[in-house]
Amino acid sequence: MSSNTTQKSTDADMLALGNFAFQQQRYDDAMQWYTKAALQGDQEAQYQLSRMYKQGQGVDKDDILALNWMKKAASNGLAKAQFMYANMLLLERGLEQDNAKEVLHWYKKSAEQTHPQAMLKLATLYFEKGNTNLYDALDWAIKAQTSPNTLKLAKVLHQKIIDTILLQARNGKKKAQYKAATMYQNGIGIEKNLEEAKRWFYQAAQQGHVDAQFQLGLCLLKDPSKTNESVQWFTKAAKHNHPQAGYALASLLVNAHIESSTATQEAWRWLYHGMRRNDPKNLYNLAVILHQGSLGLPQNDKKWQPWLTYAADNGITFAQNDIAIYHILNNIKSKKNLTWLETAAHSNDMLAQFNLGLLFARGESFHLNNEKSLYWWKLAAQNGNEKAYLMLGLLYHLGRGTGRSEQHAVDWYQKAAEAGDHDALYNLAMIYYRGGDVPQNYTKAANYLSQLAHQDDAEAQNLYASLFLHGHGVTYHPQTAITWFTRAAKAGNTHAMFNLATQYRRGHGIAQDDKKAIFWYKKAAEHNFAPAQNAIGYLYAEGRGTQKNIDEAETWFYKASENGLKIAQKKYIRFTSTRLFFLGCTASEHRHSQYCLNQQGA
Repeated sequence: MSSNTTQKSTDADMLALGNFAFQQQRYDDAMQWYTKAALQGDQEAQYQLSRMYKQGQGVDKDDILALNWMKKAASNGLAKAQFMYANMLLLERGLEQDNAKEVLHWYKKSAEQTHPQAMLKLATLYFEKGNTNLYDALDWAIKAQTSPNTLKLAKVLHQKIIDTILLQARNGKKKAQYKAATMYQNGIGIEKNLEEAKRWFYQAAQQGHVDAQFQLGLCLLKDPSKTNESVQWFTKAAKHNHPQAGYALASLLVNAHIESSTATQEAWRWLYHGMRRNDPKNLYNLAVILHQGSLGLPQNDKKWQPWLTYAADNGITFAQNDIAIYHILNNIKSKKNLTWLETAAHSNDMLAQFNLGLLFARGESFHLNNEKSLYWWKLAAQNGNEKAYLMLGLLYHLGRGTGRSEQHAVDWYQKAAEAGDHDALYNLAMIYYRGGDVPQNYTKAANYLSQLAHQDDAEAQNLYASLFLHGHGVTYHPQTAITWFTRAAKAGNTHAMFNLATQYRRGHGIAQDDKKAIFWYKKAAEHNFAPAQNAIGYLYAEGRGTQKNIDEAETWFYKASENGLKIAQKKYIRFTSTRLFFLGCTASEHRHSQYCLNQQGA
C-alpha cells in the first residue's frame, strides 16, 4: 500500500472518529480529531471544525477561526462550506461593503454545484441588485425549483422576476424586450408562445438590439413569403458585425438567388470572414456555392468536397447528409457514409432520417432492412418531414417492417394528404375503393379521387370516371364519366384511352362511333396495351370503324398475344368469336412517387 493511500485512509479514520465523538457530545475529543484531519486538508473536517468554533463546542467561541476554517473548506470545493462562508461574510459585513463581489462569488461557486439554498440566495441577490443582473436572477430562480426544499420560495421569486421583465419590456427597454422574446421562444419560466416571441424580437430589433435583429431574421425565415424581410434584418445585424447574422445572410443570398452586385459583395464579405476563421457552417455554404456555381463562380465539384467534408467532420448535419448522399449517388464507397448519415439522423436532422429510411427500404448501399426504414421514417415524421408520412403509410399498407395494417396506413396517408401529397390521396382512395381491413366506402373514394381529378391527375380522372359509369359513391351519370375519361385520355393515360374507346364502341353515355373507338384503341395500343391491341383486331375482323381486313386483324391479335393476353392467342388464326375482351376500369392498388435521396444544399 502506498503512502498516499495510507494518508487518505488515516484522514478518513480521523474524520470518522471526530464524527463519532461529536455524536456522543464528547466535544473535546471531536475537536482533536477534526483538527488533525483538517490540518491534513480534509474539507469535511474543516467544515465541522468551523461550526464548532462558531458554536463554542469543545473550545472557546471564535468567529475569526470559524471564518478561516470555513474559507479553507470552501476553497477545497465543499459546496455547503461555500454557501456557509458566503452567509458568514454577508452576515458579518453586509453586501454593500467591499466584499460584495466575494459574497456573490462564493454563492455562485456553491450554486454551480447545485446547492439549492445557494441557487435561491444567488437568485434573490441578483434580483435585489436590479436591472444589471435581472436575467441571471431568472436563470437561478428556475434552477432553484429543482429542489423540493426551495421549490415554493423559488416559484414566488421566479414570478416576481418575470413580472419585472415584462413590465420593463412594456416600458420600452430593449434588453427586457429581447429577454421576454427568448423566454417566450424557449418556454423559459413562461408558456412557450412563438408569436409573442416574434413580437418582442421585433420590438427590440426596431430599437437596434443586434441579437434581436438576428433572431427576428431567423423567425421570418420560416415563412417563405418573408424572405426579403429576413434579409433586411440579417443585414442590419451584420452591419454591426454580428458573425452569425453575416453567415446566415450569405447563405440566404446564395440560396434565395438574390442577384445584385450589392448582394454578391455582401455575401462574399461574410463568406471570406467565415473562411478565414474555418467556421464549419460557413465552409458548408462555400461548398454549396461551388457545387451550384453561384455568385459568379464556375461549378467545381472537386474543390467543394474538402470543405463539405470538413463541415461534416465538425458536426454540421446538413454537410454530413450531403457528403454521404453525394458519395452514394456517385458510387463512391466510403465506410463513413453510414456513419455521417446516422450521426446527422441522431442529431434530429430529418433529411438524413428520411434518406436513411429510403436507403434501407431500397436496399441501396446498405442491406435491405424494412424495420430500420420504419424506425428512421417515424423519427423523420416526428420532426415534420412530410415525405415520411407517405412512406410510413406504404410500409403499413404493404406490411413491410411491421404487421400489415390498412388502418395505420390510412392514418399516415391522411397526414400526408393534409400536407398536399397526391399519392397519399390516391392510396386513400384505393383503400376505400377496394375495401378490406378498412370497410369499402365508395363515397370517401370518390371524394379523394375528385380532389385529384380536379388537379389534373390523369390516373385519378380515369378511376373517378368509372365511379360515374357505375354509380359508385356518386350519382350514376355516364356523360360525366365520358368527360373525365376524355380528359384523362388526352393527358396520355392508357387505361382512360381504352375505356373511352370502349364507351364509343358501345355508345354508352355518348353517341356510338366505331371510328372514334378505333382511334382511341390505337392510341392505347401505342403503349403496347394488350387489351387495346386485341380490341383493334376484333374491329378489323368485323370491319367496324374501318374496312374489314383479316391480315390486319391477325397482326393486332398477334401483338396482343405477344404482350401476354391469353384471349388473343388464338384469335389471330380464327375469328369466330364475337366477344370483345374488355378490361374494366383499371387502377393500381397503391402508388408513390419515386422519392429521391435529398441533399440540403449541394
